[in-house]
Amino acid sequence: MNHIDDARRLLEAVGIHDPHLRDVGGVPAFHAEPAQLLPLWRRLRELAPAVGRWPVILGPRPDGLRLIGDDERDDAIAAGLGMDVAARLGELREELLAWEEGDDEDEIEYPPRGPADGLAPHDEDGFVLAAEPGWMGLVPAAAGHLVPAVLGLWAGGNYAMEPADHVAVLRHWHHRYGAELVAVSDDIIELRVLRPPADPATVLAVAEEQYWYCQDIVDQGVETIDALAAVQVPARRWFFWWD
Repeated sequence: MNHIDDARRLLEAVGIHDPHLRDVGGVPAFHAEPAQLLPLWRRLRELAPAVGRWPVILGPRPDGLRLIGDDERDDAIAAGLGMDVAARLGELREELLAWEEGDDEDEIEYPPRGPADGLAPHDEDGFVLAAEPGWMGLVPAAAGHLVPAVLGLWAGGNYAMEPADHVAVLRHWHHRYGAELVAVSDDIIELRVLRPPADPATVLAVAEEQYWYCQDIVDQGVETIDALAAVQVPARRWFFWWD
């Protein structure tokens, strides 16, 4: 039985009958309306560990994603699971600071700081990739943090973020805060967070982790890690985007 038939059986187990399934880069996927995507994700996520397929909202245009070869996938998973996350984030920090050396503009503080008065955590159900009619993929992975390795996800062409890096960081946040991958595209990762940090010192420390992992959410988004600590870190949805 092929992967499309396997996916059809899984969908029938949660009451979705005769879906129009499409092969998206080797991933069986079906189309759904915005109001359906998150409820369907929650239902399918409950079955994921038993069936070995993780549901992922892929957005309205998922054609850039694909399964990679078994050897490449296994190498990325092994590297990610064995990675020292703090050390890797430190390397990313040093890479960014080295890149910025020699900038003729006024000296910029990294990570950027600033007031965050009046800001509140954003909507926990406001997933960007679920805002339009789009595709739900059933990725052959037993856990969400493995999905970037299975899909060979680099998340943006301007950063040295390899699939193993995503595996390591997402696994780290899963263990500490219950973060789980919900949605992914070629430049976006979105997580549901079951136990977001609340202690102010921890919140700020996690905001800094998120900055070294994905600077664009600050530099082209909320502008400071203090704002990130106010609107994202204590929220139950985390959004990452690489330009």
